[in-house]
Amino acid sequence: MSLGKTSLWGIILAGGEGERLKGYIREQVGSAIPKQFCTFVGRQSMLERTINRARLLIPSERLVVSGMAHHDSYMVRNLGPSPPRTVLLQPENRDTAPGILLPLIHVLRKDPEAVVAILPADHFIVPGRRFMRAIAAARHFVADQNVDSPVLLAVQPDRPESEYGWIKPGNLVEHDGRHTIRQIARFVEKPRYDRAEQLLGEGWLWNTMVIIMRATAMMDLMWRQVPDVAARFALLQRFFGSRREQDLIKAVYHTLPSVNFSTSILAGRDARSLVLLVENIHWSDWGTKERIFNDARALGLTPSVSVRTPRAPATRRTETPALARYQCHDGPVQVSEKRSSSLLKLTEKGE
Repeated sequence: MSLGKTSLWGIILAGGEGERLKGYIREQVGSAIPKQFCTFVGRQSMLERTINRARLLIPSERLVVSGMAHHDSYMVRNLGPSPPRTVLLQPENRDTAPGILLPLIHVLRKDPEAVVAILPADHFIVPGRRFMRAIAAARHFVADQNVDSPVLLAVQPDRPESEYGWIKPGNLVEHDGRHTIRQIARFVEKPRYDRAEQLLGEGWLWNTMVIIMRATAMMDLMWRQVPDVAARFALLQRFFGSRREQDLIKAVYHTLPSVNFSTSILAGRDARSLVLLVENIHWSDWGTKERIFNDARALGLTPSVSVRTPRAPATRRTETPALARYQCHDGPVQVSEKRSSSLLKLTEKGE
């Protein structure tokens, strides 16, 4: 897949605690490990699947993983054979907006002209290659049309799901024969079941929370919607690589409020968000045991929970201690397993 002139960067969000699945995971493996570090089907953890899918389009040197410091040991064991160059570990969990802002200021420092794709690490997606082609289409639209609005990927719902975000598509913006981009008329986050039934009947879409946007435009949007939070990260950006960085990042996170990117930023009218519908795709946010089992049954897979145990330690180099940027050489985790079926090959490779 060609990237063209404007570089596409990927920001993988891997900082969640997976609260709703903790009980099930504890029953299976004896410890409440966050779901993104668990394997539920096949041989790859959710995080490793996300990394491998992203690498179909984005090289490892332009992938940034945003995680939590107390997940350090899980993170190192789940980076895969071709890990991202940079892993940023936050000292405290302050929800998704800070989880995006920390890697965003890193990207802006490295490549001010970048377009970024925000990729949650706990989604199950097949076929992955088709999904990444939709990201490529969104990136080309943003770069070629000089668009400053966020483009969200959405999928066609097949049931009234009350745990997802819903998007009402609005006026047509662009149709290139393969992908259609529309304005977003409205957001509804986690509606009641009866309301979700209504949205399904009215043609609303599921919000995947995969977002493509110019890095500078995303920072500008943060300044407009949450200026106090954006100001703190702008200060951090000035001191990246300095001796004060470690103390500053701890101080900033200690005073930060929890800010959800979807409800506090995207839902604002000032965002002027757009939506690209990804068709013929199976997408699911694996937040519950029931969802995992239903998807596995539909795809003919056998669900189980496993966790990668420590192997040879990963080689790492800390560029700046506060952010714990890992430089992994030649892959700390080597994966070479036989796939049990052609469908499993599809899900592993993202074909």
